[in-house]
Amino acid sequence: MWKALIRFFLAEKTPSTKASSQKKTASAWGASPQVEQEESRTIDLDVDQDFFELILGVDCFLDIMPSLIEKKTLEKIDILLSSDVFDDKALPRLPAVVPHLLSALKSDGASGKYLADQISRDPVLVGEVIRLANSAFYQTGTKINSLQRAVVLLGRTGLQRLIANVVMKPIFNIHEGHFSYLAANYLWSQSERCAYACAYLARGRFDAFDAYLAGIVCNIGMIVAIRIMDHLQKGQRSLRSIDFYKGLLLKTKQLSFRIAENWQFPSPVLDALKEQTVLNHKPDLEKLSGILYEANRLSQLRILVEEKRLDDDIDQLNHRLGKQLTESCIRCFFELKRLPESYIR
Repeated sequence: MWKALIRFFLAEKTPSTKASSQKKTASAWGASPQVEQEESRTIDLDVDQDFFELILGVDCFLDIMPSLIEKKTLEKIDILLSSDVFDDKALPRLPAVVPHLLSALKSDGASGKYLADQISRDPVLVGEVIRLANSAFYQTGTKINSLQRAVVLLGRTGLQRLIANVVMKPIFNIHEGHFSYLAANYLWSQSERCAYACAYLARGRFDAFDAYLAGIVCNIGMIVAIRIMDHLQKGQRSLRSIDFYKGLLLKTKQLSFRIAENWQFPSPVLDALKEQTVLNHKPDLEKLSGILYEANRLSQLRILVEEKRLDDDIDQLNHRLGKQLTESCIRCFFELKRLPESYIR
């Protein structure tokens, strides 16, 4: 993975379709009412809904009353969202050094020694920096034991990507109960692809690392929701209500924004995440929020294709989406298909 991702940033500087018992509606981010009316016969794919059904083990959300676990899950999320102070127990705490380090990495004035001093405060980061510096990608020929030398070798882009992944991956690696067991691997895989796609689509227009951060935390709120469901389930595993899905879709996006805000992520990232919570208008592809929306959709499509929930035919998928995908989005979809081949295991 690092090989593909770091190469991308360095270059910047120099089979069947799942049957459904109900008709899928257009995504809430879809077309305006006028356009929606014109395209209602061609948009029959709700990517968010299909992805939620996959990660929650639901055959198909139905137009029925929410179950007890569904009601209580939404209620507990509402309590989190309405709190003046975000509950740190709801999610693992971000290491205190990370916000300062991310800020320093975006500053041209931070020296290699300063960055090394900051990283040295977190043993996990130290170990990962040394490990990556000694990986085959860099091919130094000699073993690197000096943190400062490793920092210089990786450069800012390598460090940015490393820190984001080291911090985020353990948060997604949850196996506390039934729902986390179902969803954890899907969510991390989708988040990696979302981050890569967001940076890809943002090239030459927005800060690449801001785009990457926005992509990797886009669905972090779902981790909180899944933990809540695991604690509530007590043998009850049935999730079927379409109203529950709609509520969960909105509230997890709100949670993602609140978490990133609590972690003091850069303001462009927060702005993009906040705009994901407004679900009744078409995304503006001239803004980072619109790019984030497309990256999230493309990464979900990629996972659904890999799990054989959808056919691997981008023309067919685009038709089912009302021809909404731009040429750059289609190119990005193929990039995501090739991405796993370049992962460093």
